[in-house]
Amino acid sequence: MSSGVDHAGAIRDIARTAALARRSDLLAAYAARHGAIVQDGPFAGTTLPLRAADRDGDLLAKLLGCYEMELHEAIAALIGMQPEMIMAIGAGEGYYAAGLARALPAAHVHGFERNDLAQEICREAARLNGVEQRVSVGGQCTPVLLQHLLSRAQRRAVLCDAEGDERLLIDPVRIPVLATSFLIVECHDHVDPGITQMLVERLSPTHELSAVREGPRDPNAVPFLSELDGLDRALALCEFRPRTMHWLIGMPRRT
Repeated sequence: MSSGVDHAGAIRDIARTAALARRSDLLAAYAARHGAIVQDGPFAGTTLPLRAADRDGDLLAKLLGCYEMELHEAIAALIGMQPEMIMAIGAGEGYYAAGLARALPAAHVHGFERNDLAQEICREAARLNGVEQRVSVGGQCTPVLLQHLLSRAQRRAVLCDAEGDERLLIDPVRIPVLATSFLIVECHDHVDPGITQMLVERLSPTHELSAVREGPRDPNAVPFLSELDGLDRALALCEFRPRTMHWLIGMPRRT
């Protein structure tokens, strides 16, 4: 007879707690050697606060330059476009907001984040990198705000990690200025089934679209990890995603 206890779930929770505790040790060891500066990727040289609002914020992967590395090519393309205005929806602790503001000295970045502590850390990240005058941080993003802010610039970009609110916020009919904005959208089909197909249909008239799928990591390519055992190397780069994730990259057909 079943006891009604979710043994698999309990074991998973214990393993996750232990993994995060071990990652805290690895992060401390890394910071003692290299400080809080991103070592590689498009945001190399960016300083990050060593605190997080959600778990550990995948800080070690960010500092190693491996976080969401599937997007490195898209981020390089965004930087190459030299946008004047960038919306970071779901800005978290400011990895993208501060990194992009630092990489684009003429750009203003608006970060939207519903978590109050994450907002505070995002502002700290901007201050640490001397870009606080060009990074604004607020709470809930709305279609009206997006249209208003993006319309201030000729060259603009949107990074959207809206945890299922893509349906509301990525709509060029409701928000016309999106039709001429560069888009990077994380798709959360596990929250809103069918959202990717809906976005493809919605954006195809205005954007050249490509899909980027979450891929593997090679911990052996990261010098800091070479001295660690296999479990530690895997933990360092794990982003604890609920499933294999993917993004849509949208290049506007006209600007």
